[in-house]
Amino acid sequence: MTGDSEPARSGVVLIGMPGSGKSTVGRLLSEQTGLPFLDTDALIEAGESKRLAEIIAHHSPEGFREIEAAYVQSIQSAGSVISTGGSVCYSRDAMQHLAGLGTIVWLDVAPEVLEQRFADVLDRGVLIEPGSSLADLYHSRFPLYEQYAQIKIDASPLTAEEVVSQIRQQLAL
Repeated sequence: MTGDSEPARSGVVLIGMPGSGKSTVGRLLSEQTGLPFLDTDALIEAGESKRLAEIIAHHSPEGFREIEAAYVQSIQSAGSVISTGGSVCYSRDAMQHLAGLGTIVWLDVAPEVLEQRFADVLDRGVLIEPGSSLADLYHSRFPLYEQYAQIKIDASPLTAEEVVSQIRQQLAL
């Protein structure tokens, strides 16, 4: 957990499933706190000059995870709001690096809510095995999110503004 001496300077790292609202919440939290915002998916797309879906299509799941972990580990933005890709939880090294940059906040959203939020998982750039559902992916990642999260927010019934309010309240931002 972050120290009490400088709560406004500590970073916030958002983890969770695709469609959980990490980017939306991250932008809002950044606007409200004045902390810089960084989206790791956007960082990867800019570095690779391709959309996430294209990068995933051209690599094995392990290959994409290696690319993602390398980009995440290159981040030196302590004191920022960082929105991560949903699969970052597979890299222990990347997660340990992120923990050094801020408090890890898991936006937990139920699979049935995720299903409602987006129609085409593959077009969105989600690292999912062929034949797997979002629920399968959720259940496989759940223990990893649980392991790394310092704060868990049940974001299923909440608006992005309500999630930001909970984060600010819990971290005194």
